[in-house]
Amino acid sequence: LRLPTHFAAMAALFVTLDNAICVMSRFILLDAPLLCFTALSLTMLSYFYRQRANPFSPEWFKYLVLTGVALGLVSSSKWVGFFAVALVGLYTIHELYEMFCNVRMPARDYAMHWAVRVMALLMMPLLIYMTCFAAHFLMLNRYDNSANFMPMGFQVRLRGNPLSRQPFDVQTGAKVRLYSQASGAGYLHSHSHKYPSGSQRQQITGYGFADQNNFWNIERRRVAGTFKNADDVPLHDAPIDGPIGNGDVISLHHNSTDSYLYSEDTFKAPISSQYSEVSAVSSERSEARLASSLWVVDIVNPEKRMNDGRIHPLGTPVRLRNLASNCILVATGERLDKDWGWGQAEVACDGSDGVSLGSSKHLWTIERNSNKNLTAVDLGKYMSTSFLKNFAVLNRQMWLTNNALIPDHDKHNVLESDPWSWSFMVYPMRMVGWDDSSIKYLEIGNPFLWWGSATVCLLFPLQLFYWLVCWQRKCLNWRTASFREYIDGAMILWGGWALHYLPFFAMGRVTYIHHYLPALYFGILFLAYQIYNVSAWYLSERSLRRVLFACCVTVLFGFWWFSPLTYGWDKPITDLKGMRWASSWPVYEDKFEL
Repeated sequence: LRLPTHFAAMAALFVTLDNAICVMSRFILLDAPLLCFTALSLTMLSYFYRQRANPFSPEWFKYLVLTGVALGLVSSSKWVGFFAVALVGLYTIHELYEMFCNVRMPARDYAMHWAVRVMALLMMPLLIYMTCFAAHFLMLNRYDNSANFMPMGFQVRLRGNPLSRQPFDVQTGAKVRLYSQASGAGYLHSHSHKYPSGSQRQQITGYGFADQNNFWNIERRRVAGTFKNADDVPLHDAPIDGPIGNGDVISLHHNSTDSYLYSEDTFKAPISSQYSEVSAVSSERSEARLASSLWVVDIVNPEKRMNDGRIHPLGTPVRLRNLASNCILVATGERLDKDWGWGQAEVACDGSDGVSLGSSKHLWTIERNSNKNLTAVDLGKYMSTSFLKNFAVLNRQMWLTNNALIPDHDKHNVLESDPWSWSFMVYPMRMVGWDDSSIKYLEIGNPFLWWGSATVCLLFPLQLFYWLVCWQRKCLNWRTASFREYIDGAMILWGGWALHYLPFFAMGRVTYIHHYLPALYFGILFLAYQIYNVSAWYLSERSLRRVLFACCVTVLFGFWWFSPLTYGWDKPITDLKGMRWASSWPVYEDKFEL
């Protein structure tokens, strides 16, 4: 970025002496490696920028590839790292556009610029990102319930998994646990509590944790091909023995509450009114002997080694179609009210036409199959898996989990803060407990750096507007080369701040002040960049050194003053004087704390 060595050292000192960056590095969080690789990405981009006059030279290729490596590493740290990818991408687009406007450049050279950038700046980061997941799958190979959203073929290959040894066939009388393929829906579940409206019968929900209320007895009531409609199915006959196959009619008996899975189109689902309600009716009631408690099994895309027309644990996803109303059991993706449904997933019955065959929210897999009359076998040899499928499923789950972190606006959370409050450090965050005996850490930055960087970043668009007006009026005295050198560096640093900060205003998830740290890194560098350039325009070399000294001393003082809360204060907080520079800072008291 063409800063003199002593001002470049000042910029490095600014980053080093920020209290917020320092205190965050003392906790086992991903923000420290994120900042490390963000800095590496900017460094490699800067080196690559300086080689722009020597395209396709060894140094040019080296820094192009290293930029791609840095982008892969920062993206693999946290998804916030994709903002660094966006910064490099915008710079690359700008550079390629300028080449496009250069009529003297041969088309072959221009195509080569595109090709090498696609390989280094897109394919290389993607390869590193995927390699990190491959290493993750390789090293974290023990089973845990938290992996239950992953494909069954992945789960049965984990060490210590309880799923791989089960009876191969699902027969009448088997005790089963059904798992929805819709992300976050969990197991088909029921309990004794009733719906507050609609039929007011026993609730059917999706529950994400192992529980006795997830188990059902499966009973075959009619064999496929022996009936045409509900009238052909005798409701009082005993269940039919044998393995259950595609097209068979079954009933699902809930063990814990002695009730049957039931649906009728008279009542709407409690949240998703476009669907019918699904409930459970006691086996002693007459409704339990109606066709509304019967379900037709439709097998969808089974594992190749299990494609024999029968249902098997893990490898044969099924749709359950109600015999009476012809609707399909569905995990809607909505959550029931916390007051009466405990926030569990809504399960309903979808009677609409044209349901997609592969719709995950309509598919259920028998995850556990218990039958004392059958021998357990190793199901792992029947299941297939692939890295790309596992990679896609895990990234989708990461996206859904991230979006599910929604703030509760009805109450104040002392850890959360809104993006508008970050740049001027309106509300620093207590990292730990605040009683007299605890070691207290406050996520508070160096005020001179935070307030200074926020000011120059917010004023920079006005500076550009002023220069645009001067250029229009032919009174801009910049030489083209020096102006281009300044504006390129300024746009990279200011663009990094904007790209790492402004998107948080559009996010619906919970946000914390440490989310601002990558933007702060660019803002601090931009502050040093502006201090040098603005001073150099108006001051002598001797005065520049005075500015340098004054800035370093000021920042060093700010870091030293707040260092007790950076390195940990183990005495009563009232013994630490002068730490509250703004009334909103929760140093001595938190006005929102209950």
